[in-house]
Amino acid sequence: MTTATEPARRFDPLEYRDPAPRAWFIHAMGALNRFAILPAALHVTHFDLPAADEKRLRTAVNPGTVAFLGPNHPEFLTDWMVDKELSRRVSPLMAHWASYEVVNASPRARAFWLANNLVANVPGGGGKAYSVAWALRGHGVLLHPEGTATWQGERVGPLLPGVVDMACEAAARAPGRPVWLVPVAWRYEFVGEVRRGLARDMARLERGLSLPEGGRLAVPERFAALLRNVLARQCERLGLSAPVAGYFAAQAAVIDELKRDLAARYGRLDDDLVRAQFQLRRAMRERVAADPDGVRRDRGRLAELQRLANIDPALYDRAELDQERVAEVLKRTRSFVLTRGFANALHNTVPVAAGARVVHVRVAEPIAVSAGVDSEDERSALLAEHRRRLQVLVDQLGAELAPRAARFRLANPLHLQ
Repeated sequence: MTTATEPARRFDPLEYRDPAPRAWFIHAMGALNRFAILPAALHVTHFDLPAADEKRLRTAVNPGTVAFLGPNHPEFLTDWMVDKELSRRVSPLMAHWASYEVVNASPRARAFWLANNLVANVPGGGGKAYSVAWALRGHGVLLHPEGTATWQGERVGPLLPGVVDMACEAAARAPGRPVWLVPVAWRYEFVGEVRRGLARDMARLERGLSLPEGGRLAVPERFAALLRNVLARQCERLGLSAPVAGYFAAQAAVIDELKRDLAARYGRLDDDLVRAQFQLRRAMRERVAADPDGVRRDRGRLAELQRLANIDPALYDRAELDQERVAEVLKRTRSFVLTRGFANALHNTVPVAAGARVVHVRVAEPIAVSAGVDSEDERSALLAEHRRRLQVLVDQLGAELAPRAARFRLANPLHLQ
């Protein structure tokens, strides 16, 4: 208790605290999510988890095992609610990881999330130790090893090693007990055509960014014009060279310029963008006190680098695009460039989809982790195998859903410009 002469303790979002799970609260939130949040707020009207996949998950996560679930991460928030529904079905007291910016957003937010058994990824915090101990109790731990939402439904990005590190530590502490890495993947599919919803999302971006209004254009042409205009706007705001002709060529040139500028400030960047992003964020935290204006500018450039790198020509420079691909680009764009104001903050926290959707969830064969896995090569091999199995699941779902998706594909005017 703070005395009259003792100043109130200032809330620190970088302070780590172990979760304090409340079983009754977790069960109540699980039901609320299943019957209200997923269908009403996030438009996920059906949860497709075949019996064989659910059985595989229950076999891996139970009081006799130690399990670390590592799903793909194609969306923000909706993925967390899918996580919650998975744990509700299999192990309601499962621990989940989330960014410290969310868990520690405020004292009340922290109390809420810690009661839900969310682990904050505070740098240098005790999240790993708590997770290992919790997994050894048989409840399981779930974290998205891609680290952040990718807004890519077709590709699993590079994985961070934390999930493997924790599994190896658990195996060392419980020799002879089954320890599993459990790859889980899902894809979202619109129930029908959602051109009107996509047009609404484009209109919000055009208004919010003061871009030319494209209401007279067909959805494919409006999408292409929007991406060109957003790129030109960002180059002007960030002091970058004007984009050259051809969208994907212009994007590549801007990415190269951003990498050069950031490397000149912070040293050579890791070739893997996910690792480079963590490297840069750490370096910026260390420099912010001495150069606040420069770091503010650099954070904007890093955000633009992330946004553009995720619009990969290998995924989006195609003659036609599934409407799910168009939707994810729009959501990613809004989350990066349209952030001011309550309405945008709310939408970016609860990104409502352009139409009703199904989430198709699949579970791969778990990967056994044995005691004595100490070398970096062995751990890297486990992480690579986890990513491979995730990508196989995503690809299999893509093949399964392709015949239905083909009916609603959109021409892509950006292709081969």
